[in-house]
Amino acid sequence: MAKKTKQIKLSIIIVSFNTKDTTRDCLDCVHRFSRDISNEVFVVDNASTDGSQDMVKHEFPWVRLICLDTNIGFAAGNNVGIRQASGEYILLLNTDAFIARGVLEKTIGFMDQYPSIGILGCKLTNPDGTMQPSARMLPSPLNKALVMTGLSSRWPHSRFFGRVDYTWWDHSYPKGIGWVVGAYFLIRSSMIDDIGYLDERYFLYSEEIDYCKSARKARWDVVFYPHARVIHLGGQSASKTTMKMSDKGSQLVYHRLKSEFRYYRKWFGIPGVLLSSGMELSWKSLVLAKNMLSIKPSAKYKRKEALTSILTTLKILFEDNLGKGVQ
Repeated sequence: MAKKTKQIKLSIIIVSFNTKDTTRDCLDCVHRFSRDISNEVFVVDNASTDGSQDMVKHEFPWVRLICLDTNIGFAAGNNVGIRQASGEYILLLNTDAFIARGVLEKTIGFMDQYPSIGILGCKLTNPDGTMQPSARMLPSPLNKALVMTGLSSRWPHSRFFGRVDYTWWDHSYPKGIGWVVGAYFLIRSSMIDDIGYLDERYFLYSEEIDYCKSARKARWDVVFYPHARVIHLGGQSASKTTMKMSDKGSQLVYHRLKSEFRYYRKWFGIPGVLLSSGMELSWKSLVLAKNMLSIKPSAKYKRKEALTSILTTLKILFEDNLGKGVQ
């Protein structure tokens, strides 16, 4: 990979898909709070149909807008921007993540102090200030079991049971971790020169987990930095869930499981896929059986969700032939 000459400090890349209103708010924050750092901003639009492209073009003419003909996914969309970026640092910013004053200066300043940091994330909060999971351990069969069974949420202050999201820790100081959430994902460009781009085989979900795993394997540090806060709307989706498994919800389950199994195939081989999918099938079968005879609305939803997960798991295993072709 040819190394790019770093002429500016920061390249901000925002991938959008039918998120016109939140993209506008995100860009407003970028415009207000990035003036003290030399930067360039890319919006890579994944063939939106809600007027996002025209909105960016007319309201934010200083943004470098890249309009794609089809939705190529989050990882591939970010790679389009990364290939054109010239910053010393690359910030992957979600359309529903809103930076505040000092966030860029603090996070970049910290990475400037520690050249071994390849990827850095910061504190993500809901609009009401409550914290979202922002520092996480890399996936493993054990961590999956703790989350699926609810043990991690039952004993969040235990170093063992609360390990997945570091819920035992007060998040008060910088810490090397497994992976940081991709809503605010600050990357050192020289690390990209070293390990390459995001894996485009992940269409949605797990791409940032995979990239952090690759960074750590190449001996780059992945760090959570607590002294900068970004409001992230993504964490609000769970509170708006109704007792209905919509077609969109089923598609999200499909993408989540497909990406998860690809991750396990890539890093743990076929045994990892079998173990992860076996746990999924076993647990969802138990949930289905437990709620089979209940007439409560919540039980009806749980049956539908469990059956969707079971059928989706089997479909993905059949389609991918246990991850064949994912190296």
